[in-house]
Amino acid sequence: MNGFLGTYYVNLDDKGRVNIPSKFKAVLEKGNNPNLVICTMDQYLVVFPQNEWTTNEEKLNDLSAFDKEDRNRLRDFYSRADECEMKSGKVLIPAFLRKTAELNREVVLVGMSRTFEIWSMSLWEKTYPRTG
Repeated sequence: MNGFLGTYYVNLDDKGRVNIPSKFKAVLEKGNNPNLVICTMDQYLVVFPQNEWTTNEEKLNDLSAFDKEDRNRLRDFYSRADECEMKSGKVLIPAFLRKTAELNREVVLVGMSRTFEIWSMSLWEKTYPRTG
């Protein structure tokens, strides 16, 4: 598998760690870098492998730190991100990100090819109700 695919229903432990599904771990291990960047987007989190974060960061280089709107975009993006590490197949989601995304015990991991998302179960089911 070359990218993150599928939807997984998992639980956060008492410390705010999430078990990464084995298929996602395999994709992350291909890059040989356990570092991830987790960023808030709307009401969910996006998990970037380090190489994908770097690629996206390079795209932001076109924005000017001297232009007020660009600076606001950069601030909005970087202030809502944190670097994390996968250890023993788990990732600790920082408390401020859990709070922003309203993550409780049950969460949903959604593959998005080069990244994956972490949603609260309640928001995911409200936005994408199960059928059948």
